[in-house]
Amino acid sequence: DHCMEAFNLPNGRAYQLYKEHGTCLRGLMAEGHIDKDCPESIDGFLDKVHDLPIHQLLVPDDKLRQIILAIDPTIRKFVFTASVRHHATRCLQAL
Repeated sequence: DHCMEAFNLPNGRAYQLYKEHGTCLRGLMAEGHIDKDCPESIDGFLDKVHDLPIHQLLVPDDKLRQIILAIDPTIRKFVFTASVRHHATRCLQAL
């Protein structure tokens, strides 16, 4: 677990931070583990925790793909997510 290694947190503490603050990142910033004024620290954390084997975790969904492709291409589409853009893009590509 990245939080145990990088921040020397006990097992389960990252999940507690998530539950207490809405996201683990927000909890890490609130407790001073990550400087909220340092974009490089925040981006580094997000890159590390989203570095997942997406194509092993998600399987293509042909039905969903056909539904999305059937939408008029001239209509602008939006994806709402609590994640970062590059992670959402990777997930959509995997589906």
